[in-house]
Amino acid sequence: MNSFFKKKEVRILALVLVVAVIIAVSASVLNGRAGIFANTSGALSAPVKQVTLAFVDWLEGIYGYLYKYDQLLAEVEALKEALVIAREEAMQGAIAVEENKRLMELTGLKEMHTDFDLTSARIIEWNSSNWASSFTIGKGESSGIKVGDCVITEYNALVGQVTEVGDGWANVRTVVDVEMSIGALVGEAGNAAMVVGDFSLMKKGNTKLTHLTEGAQPFVGDPILTSGKGGMFPPGLIIGYVNAIELEAAGQLIYAVVEPAYDLDTIAQVFVVREFDVIE
Repeated sequence: MNSFFKKKEVRILALVLVVAVIIAVSASVLNGRAGIFANTSGALSAPVKQVTLAFVDWLEGIYGYLYKYDQLLAEVEALKEALVIAREEAMQGAIAVEENKRLMELTGLKEMHTDFDLTSARIIEWNSSNWASSFTIGKGESSGIKVGDCVITEYNALVGQVTEVGDGWANVRTVVDVEMSIGALVGEAGNAAMVVGDFSLMKKGNTKLTHLTEGAQPFVGDPILTSGKGGMFPPGLIIGYVNAIELEAAGQLIYAVVEPAYDLDTIAQVFVVREFDVIE
């Protein structure tokens, strides 16, 4: 019997101790102080929380960087579009200025030659052959252009002659081509001569002055003009200028080298003389 009561007392004592521990833990939490269990749990969870917070901060940083990067990309693309538009506007402005300039020069050319029926044309292709000097313009029969028409610049300089015509294009032989032959007048005296193509000179962008009036003496710098005789070219067009004289050992003139009045490397726009008054 005594043994029974002793066991019962032990059980009661153990129960009292458990209740006391629970009350103590509860009281500690209620008083704002963590007990041993809370401390252990906090110690274990604190590093995890710190890592989690650091990862969240990293993600937020990455998101912010990507957001700003997208904004920068959008701004760059907008600037590129604005630059393209500005360049196009500048190009259109330059084209308009150049076109106005050509129109003014064409007006002056028409005033100089009231008998000319002119049409402007752009050079669309140069002949790549080493045996000829010619180019193609972007106008042809549909614009009233025909074989034999004279081609000039806005500065009254002879460029060449139409040799072949299509509906919307025409081939033009330049003044330095080996097949070209032009009646000419030399210098202030206006001595008659011929400008003819020469293969060796054509390679250098020049042509030859020959068949001068007997006794005539050209000089370097003399202007060479079209005579208008024969009806192939209008009179008074500038063919070029004498830049060299070739003489025989006895001092007799062989020929003079003529440099065209225009630059083959820069010319882009020409004018076709469809009609003009022929000298009888």
